[in-house]
Amino acid sequence: MAAGPSLAVTSAPAGDGQAGDEAAGGPRRLRLGATARDRVADVLRDEIMSGRFRPGTRIDLDETAAWLGTSRTPVREACLTLQFEGLVHVAPRSGVTVVGLSQRDVEDNFALIALLSGAAAAWAAERISGPDLAEVRRLAADVRTAVEAGGDLKTANFLFHRAINRASHSVRLIALIRQTGRIIPWSFFDMVPEQVGCALREHDDIVDALAAGNAARARRVSEEHVVSAGQLLVSRLFGAEPVAGAGPASGTGAGAVR
Repeated sequence: MAAGPSLAVTSAPAGDGQAGDEAAGGPRRLRLGATARDRVADVLRDEIMSGRFRPGTRIDLDETAAWLGTSRTPVREACLTLQFEGLVHVAPRSGVTVVGLSQRDVEDNFALIALLSGAAAAWAAERISGPDLAEVRRLAADVRTAVEAGGDLKTANFLFHRAINRASHSVRLIALIRQTGRIIPWSFFDMVPEQVGCALREHDDIVDALAAGNAARARRVSEEHVVSAGQLLVSRLFGAEPVAGAGPASGTGAGAVR
């Protein structure tokens, strides 16, 4: 296995959502305060979800530990975590093998993320304070600046969505979004750069809905935002159109995009 990044924590934001790596060759962005097991799992999960570790790939514990600059124990524990998530198979004799996710799995996961993100946006529209709205506006502007000036788009986008999730003032919902959102590769925008322009327009629509206190619109636009991103990732990973019927239930405003 080629030399890889160490597991030293860099400037990744902590909180709602997933963590992963920068563009290929760049520094890893890892969750602050996470255990070594969780940091290894974050890296391996992103390698699998980005398609760099294909189904059938064998994960050698010793090689991976050396690659990530850690010991064997957190790698083994991380693989058990990924087995629970259905991403790898761990066998006593044959070791760890990447299972990956099917097209349907990815679509189902994005459907869940869309529903959760839509709920967060709807509740935020009902509960957001003036200072919270100002912060969401500022972070939306940061995303646009990152796109136009070549800044750190991944972190800017992460912080924008985290602010909306927090404005929902629902600890349980935020925890569900954090767990489910791990499927999204940190390198998402590198994989589907065509999403960038759409994201800017959709971010503006979400902010407008929050400012208007329009929960139904905030939910619809947020769901469509996630669904369209999922469709692009499915196309990139599988070279196929999304499976019919995946996604939030009809009537949420997202069905038409699927």
